[in-house]
Amino acid sequence: MLVGTSPVVGVKNFCRVAVFFSAAAIAPTVQAYDHPYRFQLTPFAGYRFGGTFEDKETDEGYKIDDALSYGLAVNFPSQGNTEWEIYYSKQSSEVDAAGFVSNGNPIDIDVEYLQIGGTYLFDESKSAVPYFVATLGGAKISPGGINTKSDTFFAFGVGGGWKFFPSKRLGLRLDGRVLGTFIDSDSKIFCQSGAAGGSCLISTSGKLLYQFELQAGIVLRF
Repeated sequence: MLVGTSPVVGVKNFCRVAVFFSAAAIAPTVQAYDHPYRFQLTPFAGYRFGGTFEDKETDEGYKIDDALSYGLAVNFPSQGNTEWEIYYSKQSSEVDAAGFVSNGNPIDIDVEYLQIGGTYLFDESKSAVPYFVATLGGAKISPGGINTKSDTFFAFGVGGGWKFFPSKRLGLRLDGRVLGTFIDSDSKIFCQSGAAGGSCLISTSGKLLYQFELQAGIVLRF
């Protein structure tokens, strides 16, 4: 589990807050501007790489293995060429920390991002639309193994890509973004509890955990 952190919000609570404030902010802007759609759904698959935990006591790094990811982006039109975005992405991977939990095998780990932000579309008049995106929210890190737990940290995302629309209701989205997670300097990561007591693998150095994600998805307009 991750111990000693100051989580911004739990993933469930963050989801409720994101949906509430998105609906409140989006409602007036959707009515005020004449857009050809009310919202977009983009289920996507991708590939996420990078991400290293650094131990401040040993200076050793523990890298998250590159792995596939998947998720969903929901966009709502706002003023001018801008959109609101709710973004969720999950990666199931491993960390090479041999011998700590699983007798020499890597530790399974899930890294999930749930964020809210917006996109800026550079030219909506064309069928291929480049855009910039920025989001803020939470990152949930869930190590595998018996008697381990997950925790949530503040995170952000910045990136861009293209949306291609061969028709008004159906399109293709290609996206790339940097995902950063703020981990406190006093955090303990990959902790395990049991009858004999508890132990932790990493005391973090407080640096940002960076990951990079490339993804492609189908855009559905409603």
